[in-house]
Amino acid sequence: MKKIILIAAIGVAGFTSAKNIDVKEKEKEKEDKKTEQTEKKTSESGDPTGRMQCISVGMYVWCTGEVASDTVCWGSGSGTATYEQAIADSIHNSQLYTEFHCGLGTGSGPGGN
Repeated sequence: MKKIILIAAIGVAGFTSAKNIDVKEKEKEKEDKKTEQTEKKTSESGDPTGRMQCISVGMYVWCTGEVASDTVCWGSGSGTATYEQAIADSIHNSQLYTEFHCGLGTGSGPGGN
């Protein structure tokens, strides 16, 4: 009788520890998936932390000799995903600013429009 109780206790203990291993493996898989998703998002934004970053750039208006300041932001919460897109937007802003001050067809756009 004692042997049966001992074998049953060992069996229950083994089953319980095996169940815990299964749960730990599932938790590790979930963490790996989260890490993959985070890495994918940060690789798209170019920032390892995924935070919004901003820089100031100058916009030169050739007809007035003026340099105006523009702030360029990219990353999470900025509305612009990548640094490259933010710089492209800044160039477009500079072209529009020059067109506003110097007039249409002043060579501020692509192709000299």
